[in-house]
Amino acid sequence: MKTKTRLTVLAIDDDPADAELLRRHLDRLSEYEFEFVHARGAGEAKALLSRTNVSVIFLDYLLGADTGLELLEAMRGAGDIRPVVMLTGHGDEAVAASLMRSGADDYLVKGEVDAGALRRAIENSRAQYAHRKIEATNRQLMQELQLAKGSLEAKNQRLAALMQTSHEFVDHVSHEFRTPLTVIKEFASIMYDGLAGEVNAEQSEYLEIIVNRVDDLSVLVDDMLDTSKLEAGALGIRRADCDVSDIVERIRQMLERRAAASKATLQIESPAGLPPVYCDAEKVGRVIINLVINALKFCGDGGAIRVRAQANPTAHEIVISVSDNGPGIAQETLEGLFVRFRQAEGQARNASKGFGLGLSIAKELVALNLGDIAVQSEQGSGSTFSFTIPFAERRSLLERYLARIEDFRNGSTSISLVEVTSDREAAPKDLDDLEDVIQHHARRTDLMFRTAPHRWLLVVAASQDDLDTMIERVMLAREDTNRNRPGDALPEISMECIGSWDVHDEGARFIDAFMAARMLQELEYA
Repeated sequence: MKTKTRLTVLAIDDDPADAELLRRHLDRLSEYEFEFVHARGAGEAKALLSRTNVSVIFLDYLLGADTGLELLEAMRGAGDIRPVVMLTGHGDEAVAASLMRSGADDYLVKGEVDAGALRRAIENSRAQYAHRKIEATNRQLMQELQLAKGSLEAKNQRLAALMQTSHEFVDHVSHEFRTPLTVIKEFASIMYDGLAGEVNAEQSEYLEIIVNRVDDLSVLVDDMLDTSKLEAGALGIRRADCDVSDIVERIRQMLERRAAASKATLQIESPAGLPPVYCDAEKVGRVIINLVINALKFCGDGGAIRVRAQANPTAHEIVISVSDNGPGIAQETLEGLFVRFRQAEGQARNASKGFGLGLSIAKELVALNLGDIAVQSEQGSGSTFSFTIPFAERRSLLERYLARIEDFRNGSTSISLVEVTSDREAAPKDLDDLEDVIQHHARRTDLMFRTAPHRWLLVVAASQDDLDTMIERVMLAREDTNRNRPGDALPEISMECIGSWDVHDEGARFIDAFMAARMLQELEYA
């Protein structure tokens, strides 16, 4: 037996006979079971409307001194969305239209009411009610969402302000550390070298310890600064064509001094004639220093460290590796080594324990130079940390850049090529300073190539429409620099977009356009 649908019907009609007739018509609908409630006027109806279980309302158009239309409008104005079927004495289309505009779901002419008309009116009004209920729920959810969004935005602004404050604090403290550290190191080095008078062996040993510990603090300060800037997305990068041997030679003395202090042997293999690389030389040096210091921590006194640079022509890159003969690292520990504040447990590490920032920063700096970092280790057999730097070959370099551009996470799917031109007759130093300004105010996702002393090509991870902001930023930076620059002003520059391409579908066309523009600029300069 089919279950009947239970409905509570509220009939608002000042004529009891009409209300009774409606009840009898409803009783003929066998699929429903009705609770019938009758209100004789608007006043009585308002009390009954507070009942939450009313399923359908039949409202007479005429209610003595009041009209059903006025009551309907009051109900809808108060937010009552329940089904309402209007009852009229005649089928006037104008009246019907007015009822529907005021919020009625359907209407019936009293003399024409039968079971079929009632069934259709009930079904139609309940369907309309269900639709309104969904809309009301959606509006409420949208309001709640807007409130939550506003609250979240306020919290995000607060967090952003706190983060900015923390970055500024770290930067300020770190910079304040630099000056006394530099002074301590300089004077200790002067005394260690005997320039301020003869020192005995014991004093020399103590001075060497001071210099080495100052180097430790300098590395820690650099790590703190880089961490702060990486989190803020403000770490500048100045990539250019470099010689790996020159990079290694600039840090050789520091590495040898650190190894000697740890009574470890240090072997550096950086043969001449390696292909030039495209990178930020200072950051490559930082990575090597971090890896060597890390190796010394593992080895302890009497360890052996090997720094080696070799070419991998197949992958168009230089591989720099730092190997040690320490106790090695457990395989389950290797995966987390490059996570910030994570340190591997090993022997002889407590004497020089840091904050666990070095390897995580090394990974970030290698990525900024379009390279990869890896570690191989076996317990009892030492460890080898290695990272790669791309060759300065333009085509293979740009192919690598396009393959990795999404790792920079700036959301762009377009790549643009910008030609930067300055005064050909400008002083070389002014042009170099101008390049520094452009590099500093470009994003770390952008590449800059100098094709002539006064010309550059910029590769920008943005569509042509987004370039205006970047170009305006560089132009304003040049003006700001000139306001505070002693002597000659930086020369004028022009920046022109050569074109924009989709990273995924037009990468080859972009590279061809770059190579053609580069060749043209070099030929014009020659």
